Amino acid sequence: MPSLIERLLGDGDSDEGVDLERREDDAHEALQNRITPETYGIDDCAVTGVAVVNEGPEEEPITVPIARFSLGEDVESPDYELVWELASEAIRAMQPAFDGVFVRHYDVQFTFDGDGLFEAEECRRTAVTPAFADRLVTETGWGVGEFKSAMLSADDIDDQIAPVAWGECVDYSRSGDAAVVTGSAAAMAGASAAGASCAGAGGAGSC
Repeated sequence: MPSLIERLLGDGDSDEGVDLERREDDAHEALQNRITPETYGIDDCAVTGVAVVNEGPEEEPITVPIARFSLGEDVESPDYELVWELASEAIRAMQPAFDGVFVRHYDVQFTFDGDGLFEAEECRRTAVTPAFADRLVTETGWGVGEFKSAMLSADDIDDQIAPVAWGECVDYSRSGDAAVVTGSAAAMAGASAAGASCAGAGGAGSC
């Protein structure tokens, strides 16, 4: 009997799989249009995957779109003002692309103290609820400062449940009841299907 993920994604040619890949590619293109690494003093950025983590009431996939920023090989302590600015830009790129998709939350991941999107020693994330993402994109006067304040106020220090202001990255590919869809843009950016691995990974399911 096929697993939940196999049923939702089929053989990779299902409507859900193709749609998620297209939306991921759209989000990646939007992020590239918003962020020039040289301008922000970072190494790289990409929308690296869409984790399918469950099934919704209409048998639709419940998703976690993932964006990732490489802050730099020599960065040991990130500039948190920059982190919030980059996180807001990632949400502005991803939220419109996943309009109409059941999103559990958005992962915006940051690697540092090592090289590239997937080879750094450190990886941390902000996990943004759809409600906060919608406000950031649609509400006039709700900018980076308001987004940051709302995230910090709502974070209950549980790294697994959004909102998470600054927690450990999650490797969704290590979960038996999840799968990661990787679009062509992410593949060209050098992303692996794991979508959340890093060289300094410690315990299972996080890095």
